[in-house]
Amino acid sequence: MSERKIDLLGASSVVVANMIGTGVFVSLGYQLLDLHSGFPIIALWLVGGVLALCGAVSYAELATRMPEDGGEYYFLGRVYHPAIGFMAGFVSSTVGFAAPIAMAGAALGAYAKGVFPGVNGTLFGAAVILGIGLIHLINVSTGVRFQKVFTIIKVLLISVFILAGLFHGNSQNYTFGMQTGVWDEIFSSKFAIALVFVSYAYSGWNASAYLAGEIKHPEKNLSRSILYGAGLVTIFYVLINIVFLMVAPAQEMMVDVSNFAPKEVGLISANYIFGVLGGKIMGGVICILLISTISAMIIAGPRVIQPMFAKLPLVNAIAKTDKSGNPIYAIIFQTALALGILFTGSFSSIINYIGFTLTIFTLLTVAGVIVFRFRHGKPTGYKAWLYPITPMLFIIVNIGICFYQFQDKTTASLLGLGTAALGGLLYFISSDYLKQKNNSISQ
Repeated sequence: MSERKIDLLGASSVVVANMIGTGVFVSLGYQLLDLHSGFPIIALWLVGGVLALCGAVSYAELATRMPEDGGEYYFLGRVYHPAIGFMAGFVSSTVGFAAPIAMAGAALGAYAKGVFPGVNGTLFGAAVILGIGLIHLINVSTGVRFQKVFTIIKVLLISVFILAGLFHGNSQNYTFGMQTGVWDEIFSSKFAIALVFVSYAYSGWNASAYLAGEIKHPEKNLSRSILYGAGLVTIFYVLINIVFLMVAPAQEMMVDVSNFAPKEVGLISANYIFGVLGGKIMGGVICILLISTISAMIIAGPRVIQPMFAKLPLVNAIAKTDKSGNPIYAIIFQTALALGILFTGSFSSIINYIGFTLTIFTLLTVAGVIVFRFRHGKPTGYKAWLYPITPMLFIIVNIGICFYQFQDKTTASLLGLGTAALGGLLYFISSDYLKQKNNSISQ
């Protein structure tokens, strides 16, 4: 095992950076179509945060008991069967990280073009992805320092935006108290559907689990990094949405039902807070936020690719690391794949079809806490808070989310399951190949 070089701040910064992308800056526009008062909307983000924390405490227990790189690939392989872990790892290592990196690069390029109209958005996004990939190739310590700096900048910028919005005041006279019909909205199917999109904005709370094998003092820092990161982002998301509702008219932020194109709620709000320069200011801010997000995914993804590809005879060269244990070839592979997806413009369709499958693997991982305890007893170190309530709540809600995902995007969901099945097929082919090879050597 390589030397553990990632401290608590570094691991927490990966979680925060993975979670905060563009989702929180566009989701409100869709929520306003069906939720018409402040309390249900803020309740939506609070519920999303609670669910993320329920998943986080479960992952924290598993990661503390099994502190190795790989995330779901490693956990599911240990808890259930190596084939299930391999399927999860195959989806993550091929497109699960590369497609979101490409999407973040495209969004960054679009915002950069808004600030500097002469910029080619796609080339700019590609240059940033390539540049960050090269930084992480230097060594683990350099990559983690880069991640820390840009995550701290991200946190400071969001804090400034929230404070500026709160000082701006409630110019829209939006009420966040209990009103007639509030509970009807909260217990409606529309609230449940909106929660599906909020869950996407919260995704990434499990990011430090992928780096478990490189985190210092994993018995305490793993759980802390996941919980601190998820907790901080929950606070930010609630406050950001309060600010959006306070400073900008709901009609301007609401999506147009004729095309359902996303509204850049952050840009609209920035115009009201900062004046005519608000849009450019917010565009620059989101560019910086996305640099941190891309960097975090470039850290996490190769930690799945490296251990998984090491078991595939035909491509195990990609699993090689440098002297410091940095998975340099996996970083190159993932960066190249992300750039390919960016230039083909296929990231949106890819994310649609893998979303359902990734949700299932996350659900199975949280359920793995219960299975692992049943087989091996209670942990001696970190224990999932309020067990078994927290994992059960996460499981039940995410079964509902999977149902809505499958119902809404049946074809895409089936394609995602097909991708996972392909990973399972490769696992059994590789296993048979290794068995035959070992048998021939022994003879």
